[in-house]
Amino acid sequence: MTRLAGAGMRSRRRQAPALAALALAGALALAGCSGDDEGGADPTGVDDAAGTAGPDGAQQTEGGPVAPPTAPSDIPVAAGDRSASGGTTITIDGDQAAFVLPSGNIACSVTAGGAVCQINDKNFTPSADHLSEANLAGCTAADADAMRLAAGRGAWTCVEEPIFGQASVTTGGWWVEQVDGTTLDQDGATLAVLPYGSSLSVGSTSCVSSEAGVSCTSSELGRSFTLARTTYNYG
Repeated sequence: MTRLAGAGMRSRRRQAPALAALALAGALALAGCSGDDEGGADPTGVDDAAGTAGPDGAQQTEGGPVAPPTAPSDIPVAAGDRSASGGTTITIDGDQAAFVLPSGNIACSVTAGGAVCQINDKNFTPSADHLSEANLAGCTAADADAMRLAAGRGAWTCVEEPIFGQASVTTGGWWVEQVDGTTLDQDGATLAVLPYGSSLSVGSTSCVSSEAGVSCTSSELGRSFTLARTTYNYG
């Protein structure tokens, strides 16, 4: 709501003494003789009182300093050179893309160098022998909640940051708008969905979504895994 400067002052002006009113009239008469043909308007043509609306809807005056972003959400992520195409077979021309399955139980982040998929709810504990060689320190089989494509033994690991957040349409889920895809609202975020029967590829890495879970393969690494609520395998 814009507030008008000086509003509410008229009643006090009416109560001013007559002498003050005469003085004001004289001042105005002198101002009329100053030679300003625009009646005292700002010669720049800028209305400093009105200003312009900033990106958050707040009023800013023309020519004044613009406040820097105050939160990470205010800072746009650089898109870079990237694009997405396809219907059920989605090809990503970029460095990274992320998605969730329609159930919202599994989220994956895919790059040309590999993939990692995190599962929220599973009915098993992976074998300790299946922990990745590149596992995080202190991550046990009971803690492990993600599978990854990587060189070396094992596939299970723990992730420092939830992959589900990477699937947001404002981050790794950017591709969904370019293919007019499906989204899912979960935990206050809008996530990109890879529908059942669809695949997504980034370079030599490809993931397929199905009702039986998600399967990811890297032709470069010669590795693959399948992850579902009730089972998993890798090779």
